[in-house]
Amino acid sequence: MGVAARALRANLTSLGPLVLPLSEQLLFAANLAARKVASASKAAAQQMPLTWTRPYTPDFKKAFEHMCIHTGGRGVIDTIEKELALPKKAVEPSRAALYQFGNTSSTSVWYILAYMEHSGRVSKGDRVWQLGFGSGFKCNSAVWVANRSIRDSHRAWEGFDVNKMYADLEAMDAKLQAERAARQLSAH
Repeated sequence: MGVAARALRANLTSLGPLVLPLSEQLLFAANLAARKVASASKAAAQQMPLTWTRPYTPDFKKAFEHMCIHTGGRGVIDTIEKELALPKKAVEPSRAALYQFGNTSSTSVWYILAYMEHSGRVSKGDRVWQLGFGSGFKCNSAVWVANRSIRDSHRAWEGFDVNKMYADLEAMDAKLQAERAARQLSAH
C-alpha cells in the first residue's frame, strides 16, 4: 500500500488547505512544527507527548458531510476508514456499492452518490467528497455542494437491503477468520 498511501497523502495535502476548517489547519501546522523540533533535538522529543511526534491526520469529517470512497476493494475502504477515523455510517455507501456492483472502477463514486441520494442522506448545503483512485497510482478528489435536498429514488438501489449486506459481510468475515485459524493450525 506504499504507493497508494503516497498518492493519497499528496491528494490530501493539496485538498486539506482548501476544505478543512481553520482549527484543523492549525492543529496540522502545530503538529508539523512539533515534529520538526523533535527531529532536530532528541532532548526536545523526549519532553513531548508521544502524540506530538506522530503525524497528525486532520479530521476530514469536519470538512464534509458525506464521502464517496472509490470501491477498488474492501482493503481500500477498510484502510481509508481506519486512517481517517471514519465512522461505520460514513463508509456504508462505499461498502454498499462494492457489495452490490463489485469494483466498477471510476463509476463506483457515482453509484455511491446515488446510494446517498436514494437513502435521503443529502441535504441542501451538504458537502460531498468523491475520492477516486486510478492506475499508476493516481488519486483524485472532487468536492460537491448540494444545491437542494435530494430524496430521489435510484433504480440501481431499489430493493437493496442494507441489513442483508451487513449480515453477509459478517458471515464472510467469520468464514475468513475460520480459514485463517485452520491454516495456522495446519502450519504448526
